Amino acid sequence: MAQDQLQQKLVEYVQNVHALEQNVLLMLDAMILTTNDEEIRGILRQHKEETRRQEQRLAERRKALRGLGLTSVGKDLSAILTAQIKGAADLWRTDKAVQNARDAFVTEHAEIAAYELLERLAERAGDHETAEVARTNRAEEEAMAQRIAENWDRFLDLTLSEAGIRS
Repeated sequence: MAQDQLQQKLVEYVQNVHALEQNVLLMLDAMILTTNDEEIRGILRQHKEETRRQEQRLAERRKALRGLGLTSVGKDLSAILTAQIKGAADLWRTDKAVQNARDAFVTEHAEIAAYELLERLAERAGDHETAEVARTNRAEEEAMAQRIAENWDRFLDLTLSEAGIRS
């Protein structure tokens, strides 16, 4: 009974992280659209491809765990709707470079935490394949968070330049 409950909780976590990645894919679309700097846009495009692979790995684990159902679809649709609303609002905000960087940095760390917890739960459930997916995806999120952190001054310079402010 306890093992069944642990397995069900693992399915829930995989569903939640899968929905998070679908949300991130749409957020990345909005960020790419509102980023004027080609190098930063390239970083975002690269991460979008990584995120697609992450989402696919999670979808495969969800299928293997038999976690595809109405609850999963509902979580996915909710994540998509949230991202679309945020993306539309982002089109009109000022200081896009800094705001996009901040949002991306926060999102990367939320993903890192989600994968850390997913890995630990998968290990407790004896699911080494899901734990490995979590480790792989987390490493990519950590690398992206580092790329953002390495460019804080660039994001600030872009924002100030767009506002016509010399620093």
